Amino acid sequence: MITVVEQIRPGASQRLRADPFSELDEWPGLSVAVVDETPAAEGCSVAGSYQSSPPQLVVTASKSTGRRNFTVLHELGHHLQQTDIDLGNRLFQCSDPDQLEEQSCDAFAAQILLPDKELRSAIDPRGPTPQDVVDLFTTGSSASREACCVWAARHLRGSGVVILFDSVGVVRFAAPRGFIPPARRSDQSRTPLIEAALRSRGTGATRDETHVVYRDGHVSNSVFGQARWFDDDYLVAILLTDNVPWKSLAIPQVPKGHDDRSRWWDCETCEESFPVTQRCDRCNSPRCPNLHCGCDSARLAKERLCPDCNFYHHPSRFSAGSTLCNDCR
Repeated sequence: MITVVEQIRPGASQRLRADPFSELDEWPGLSVAVVDETPAAEGCSVAGSYQSSPPQLVVTASKSTGRRNFTVLHELGHHLQQTDIDLGNRLFQCSDPDQLEEQSCDAFAAQILLPDKELRSAIDPRGPTPQDVVDLFTTGSSASREACCVWAARHLRGSGVVILFDSVGVVRFAAPRGFIPPARRSDQSRTPLIEAALRSRGTGATRDETHVVYRDGHVSNSVFGQARWFDDDYLVAILLTDNVPWKSLAIPQVPKGHDDRSRWWDCETCEESFPVTQRCDRCNSPRCPNLHCGCDSARLAKERLCPDCNFYHHPSRFSAGSTLCNDCR
């Protein structure tokens, strides 16, 4: 995505880092609108949106400059994904294009604001800790807390997630790496780590056994966790299955419950029955020998058939109100 930016406007990455709104004012055929703050869309990780016709980046009037910068760059990421053919093809080839697009836009915005070559040496080779995230935000960075979380998640050495909470333990933002994150606006205040952190305001907490609670009531396997406060209003936590930077030795937790390797499953994509020996890191559903999982069935359920070319396409390949895909119009 950064390569595409440089192809469109050489040197734009540096200018976007310094002042994204001023730089984007110079982009032909693309506008930016700042609107009053409203509840964010469920699927999007930031308070903004992308309008494709005509191309417009919509950003809420957040009081935080860092938040606005992260949001407008995230929405620019959507513009790049939906207007560049190569990026669009990569999305289409993914089993969960919506999730990939969201995470790519987060990573793009964080990389613009927090370049690796300038900041990688600031963290331990074993990976970032919550205190590193706090320091990154408070020591001169113009990036938002969310951007700092995304940057930290990219440098985790194991499977885990970096989560931003409000003052009562509700998830404001989550940046995963090979781990199913808790939903935004979900209450995690009764999980072992966050419950301890809420009792220790101003400092934080560390737990060798904690978990996240999903919206269906299920909990994740036990993981290692550490949390630190940005200030009185925001808390950041890092949860990891292994390679824990704040421990000299971290043996992965044994998953709770019975061993399901002897169970059989019917693949919803290829209809093949198979013994359950592995699960998808994203959806946690069994993965068949053909590597299908719940991500594939979810993608197929959303795709639409173009009556002209007779191919199924992701909904983003159709213009509003059109039954034909963009290639056939």
